[in-house]
Amino acid sequence: GSTKQNVATNFAGASASVSLGGGTTTTANYGGLWWAAPGGVENGWGINFAHQGNIIFGTWFTYDTTGKGWWLTLITNANPSPGVYTADLFVTTGPPFNAVPFVKTSGAAKAGTATLTFTDASNGTFHYDVNLPGGTVSQTKTITQQQLAAPPLATCSSGKTAGDLGAATNYQDIWWAGTSANPGTEQGWGINLTHQGDLVFASWFTYDLDGTPLWVVATAAKLTPGVYKGDLYRPSGPRVDAYDKSQWKPNAPVGTLTLTFADGNNATMDYILMGVAQHKIIMRQLFSASGTTCK
Repeated sequence: GSTKQNVATNFAGASASVSLGGGTTTTANYGGLWWAAPGGVENGWGINFAHQGNIIFGTWFTYDTTGKGWWLTLITNANPSPGVYTADLFVTTGPPFNAVPFVKTSGAAKAGTATLTFTDASNGTFHYDVNLPGGTVSQTKTITQQQLAAPPLATCSSGKTAGDLGAATNYQDIWWAGTSANPGTEQGWGINLTHQGDLVFASWFTYDLDGTPLWVVATAAKLTPGVYKGDLYRPSGPRVDAYDKSQWKPNAPVGTLTLTFADGNNATMDYILMGVAQHKIIMRQLFSASGTTCK
């Protein structure tokens, strides 16, 4: 018989479909912030996974061939066997982060492919074939979930509706601009939140003043219930295909970030970045019929 398809679209405009019938699924949830294993062996880059239902949306922050911050997105195409997912990699350009109004990006350009293979909920491999100036680079990284300073990792599970998520007090997920009545008001950028204990690690994917990819990160500490604040950093580092720890530079803070959560689905994002102060209304992004909650 026919196989139903569920189509997901990420904030960069890339889409994928996954079979809802006849395919192999897994109950493990791989949502969270991952980095090279063992932890700390390759400081300065990482990949976030938002895992909803049988779809993984990944945001990979790394560096281009000049050492400038560079990010790519993926959204899984298939789950051919338990713990294994395939995906296309995309690169986008867009309006500067401070553009008012922020005009939706025109879409994403395919930059390669990836395969994610998980051995358990906290360990796996990330294989990628990335198109770079001079040719395609193929590499495989052993990855593990990143644990922030003291708190334990969050435990996540799928199968939640937007109503369930509203009551959540752990905010780990992918977020973007908008409200429940008007989601995706500024398509093309997003912010990943990894929430462990009283810390939220935020990786914000947006665009530099010249429209090229820009990412900044912050470790935001809890000030009061639902309010987290930290400094923003814009690191530079080794090119994606030639890791050299000596080239990673966290650099000085480039601003501050404050996240204020009204509930598990809605928040505000106030920041000063490179001297520009702005206020954004953001919401948890649901790209699958089955959302994810963490605790």
